[in-house]
Amino acid sequence: MVSQTALHEAAHVLAALGNGIDVRHVSIDAGEVVLLPPGEFLERGHHHGAVAAAYGIVALAGQAAAPETDLSQSDLLLLRHALFLASWADPPEEMNRALSAAARQFVLDHRQQIEKLALILDERRCLTGAEIAEVISGQ
Repeated sequence: MVSQTALHEAAHVLAALGNGIDVRHVSIDAGEVVLLPPGEFLERGHHHGAVAAAYGIVALAGQAAAPETDLSQSDLLLLRHALFLASWADPPEEMNRALSAAARQFVLDHRQQIEKLALILDERRCLTGAEIAEVISGQ
């Protein structure tokens, strides 16, 4: 049986990669996913709305995959930044609802991949970006 923490972190990883954000590493012992800095994401040609949506979905995907888990302080911080960026176009409450729905749909669409990555993450406890790419390419 896969742990809720592994599901939570695996969902963050796959949501990041699915939205064009590189992952440096993930650790279930530290309960963290280290992402590519947003400046580099913007340099790839993404506008602020895309950054807001991507980071909001990443922040919310962990809890969407493992509803028994809470949003961590880093999840909440990432979500606050996403909602701030998004508030330039839409009210934060509307964006939060939209991002929550997008995160839940992402998890539904990628549940098998999330569970496979979570199993490996449970075994290894920590993966680098290169190891994540290797696992994902083998799925």
